[in-house]
Amino acid sequence: MLFFEGYIVGLGMIVFIGPVFFLLLSISLHQGTKAGVATAFGIVISDLICVCLCYFGVTNFLNDTNAKMAILVIGGILLIILGLKYLFHSGKFEDKREVPKGYHYLSCFTKGFLVNFVNPFVFFVWIGVVTFQRNMGDTLYNSLLFFSGALAGILSTDLLKVFTARQIKSILSENVLRNLYKASGLILIGFGIRMLLLV
Repeated sequence: MLFFEGYIVGLGMIVFIGPVFFLLLSISLHQGTKAGVATAFGIVISDLICVCLCYFGVTNFLNDTNAKMAILVIGGILLIILGLKYLFHSGKFEDKREVPKGYHYLSCFTKGFLVNFVNPFVFFVWIGVVTFQRNMGDTLYNSLLFFSGALAGILSTDLLKVFTARQIKSILSENVLRNLYKASGLILIGFGIRMLLLV
């Protein structure tokens, strides 16, 4: 059940439109499906490391009420700011084709890993999810099930993007992208407000 709940959370992250989304799309279109799959695995490994860093790093501070409140407040405010940025995005698709040449799968894996890992948004999302999960009083075993499901959900959606890249590109008009950004922005704002309400 916890794995399934985590899987649903992972699937829900498909609505977030950001650098990783366009990286997957570009590499899949210009390098091929296998290169896209390598990129997707780089992204999910990056997410795995982020989860571990957030879970074991945040855990050390959660017994301190002031530290917990600081994490929730800062994370909530930053998510709201990011959400507002998405909400007012122009919706233009900038395909700069900055992808590795040829079928260098290790290069694609590395780029997927780095683009995801250096994005502060990723850490704030996972800090929020981890903090929320820890506040539910779950054990390490239950958290393992939940986050395994979440990562499986993310990998599933990323692979779906890879295999449907051409179809996705054909429907990504400026108006559609603008609406996607707005939806992502509203979700981020909602999640940020939810974090603030936990204070």
